[in-house]
Amino acid sequence: MRWSLTQLKKFSNESIAVNEKVQFKEITDRKDVLGLSGTSVEGEMHVGANRIGVALTIDTVVHMLDSRTSENIEVPLHIESYEEFDEEAEETDELDENVHPVTHTLDLEPVVRELIVVNLPNVVTESDEVPAGGSNWSVMTEDELADEEEQKVDPRLSKLKSLLESDNENKED
Repeated sequence: MRWSLTQLKKFSNESIAVNEKVQFKEITDRKDVLGLSGTSVEGEMHVGANRIGVALTIDTVVHMLDSRTSENIEVPLHIESYEEFDEEAEETDELDENVHPVTHTLDLEPVVRELIVVNLPNVVTESDEVPAGGSNWSVMTEDELADEEEQKVDPRLSKLKSLLESDNENKED
């Protein structure tokens, strides 16, 4: 996935098909990401005078730890992106996040790697099981929470609650 600019200039104002299979050894230092299956990178490269636009479609399967059970699960990723590589841009220029400066060679691997890392889910689970609870905490539904909050009345406000209840009884009569 690396081309020299002189090689690409031969296809000025034309489109070049990109169809690559990439195997990344490590993609990130996150502990919940165990690895990737083969990554498919497809797309089209449009070579212009000073800019090269690349429409990318990335498909891969990420092996991750389930957030609840810590079991190995497979998470499919499908990413579509349009990236531009500009010969006149400098590293110090403030560029849009999809515009990359390029000097002698156009290398898609770092861009593909970054797109995968950015699109990794933070929390992933295949389990429908709700955690049972732990010491000093438990899992409850929203209805149970609402009932519990209704029952808890600040002792300083208990007199006001009785006034509200008596006012409601007077309105009903």
